[in-house]
Amino acid sequence: MAGALTTVYAVIVALVAIVGFGYVLTQSDDGTGTGTRWSDWGTVAAVALFVLGLVWATVL
Repeated sequence: MAGALTTVYAVIVALVAIVGFGYVLTQSDDGTGTGTRWSDWGTVAAVALFVLGLVWATVL
């Protein structure tokens, strides 16, 4: 049971980290006057992959 709770907790923390990072990055102004850039989403995807890899390595 403790292992399941640890897994659930790790997934929740990872999701909060990814969503929070994505929000901050997409709300930041790069001075170009345009909206969200594709490179922003690439960065969010890279961080998401990294965080999920950390969760995977920690849980398993």
